[in-house]
Amino acid sequence: MAQRKLTQQQKRRLSSKRLKTDGKQQYQADESGLGEEQNGLVITSFGKRVLVESEQGETFNCAIRQHLGKLVAGDKVIWQTALEGGTGVVVSVLPRSHELSRPGFRGQTRMIAANIDFIGIVTPVVPGIHPDMIDRYLVASLQLDIPAIIIINKVDLLESDEDWEAVAELLAPYDDMGIELIPASSVSQQGVDELRHYMAGKNSVFVGTSGAGKSSLINALIPDIDIRVGSLSEATGLGKHTTTNSILYHLPAIEEEDLELDGGHLIDSPGVRQFSPAPCSLSELESYYPDFAPFLGQCKFHNCSHSIEPDCAIKAAVENGELALSRYQSFQRLLEEFKNNDNG
Repeated sequence: MAQRKLTQQQKRRLSSKRLKTDGKQQYQADESGLGEEQNGLVITSFGKRVLVESEQGETFNCAIRQHLGKLVAGDKVIWQTALEGGTGVVVSVLPRSHELSRPGFRGQTRMIAANIDFIGIVTPVVPGIHPDMIDRYLVASLQLDIPAIIIINKVDLLESDEDWEAVAELLAPYDDMGIELIPASSVSQQGVDELRHYMAGKNSVFVGTSGAGKSSLINALIPDIDIRVGSLSEATGLGKHTTTNSILYHLPAIEEEDLELDGGHLIDSPGVRQFSPAPCSLSELESYYPDFAPFLGQCKFHNCSHSIEPDCAIKAAVENGELALSRYQSFQRLLEEFKNNDNG
């Protein structure tokens, strides 16, 4: 019986077997036209594809190997160019650090960004600052061990000293905890230079509700943003509104007298109506409210939920003005939310 010959397609599949080099999985370039492996950075994801930036600064519309799962802005990947110009294939993803996610539909987690150095919580003075939203992101940042700052946006709309005092009073609990507060405005440019210096050399992500003014703030930080959005639209083929997912932008380098700093990267995340951190136990949630620490262990009951129990040290601290009522209320809302998730 004559030996069966391999088809050209079978030969190509065999020629692209994985190799191991220096402990890392590699893919051998094959007859299908894939180039050599190289490092890349995910700029954004759309559908089942991602926009990858090469080490030379060029962007490529790339498919993703099925076993890799969902990729997001900030992911560092290994990829190969394809035969078709401007395209490629992501073959592996490097280990992530400090990834940010939020609950999605049907209890599934939706990744927002990867490899983050700090979170910028954008809260606007108009339509209003919501401590509950701030607390939710702060809990998430502590869960993920990612530093967070609070960006008080649209401060050009504060018309009097009384307006400023009201904002300062609302944000006093965070100032007392040592959290960086940066007043900012894309109109007056207040805080823009301070933000640039704070973000220099870092990977940052801006989060906040829809209408927080993140886009206007990013326009102030990156003057040529419209040109970049146009390039992204062309590269993805999705038009002006490139994606509902996160997008990574390179910040301009800081050049001042005797000072030159890498601008860093900024990931803009989609606005959400309601953000929830990962559900956790009572004791864990208490630990994510550092201002509760001086009063923990002083309640009459060791498993006190600080709600209906008598002789509660946390409630007493609120009544005495030692703890902010807004912080206590957001704690109780999250605790109730987590209990409902367990029961559901």
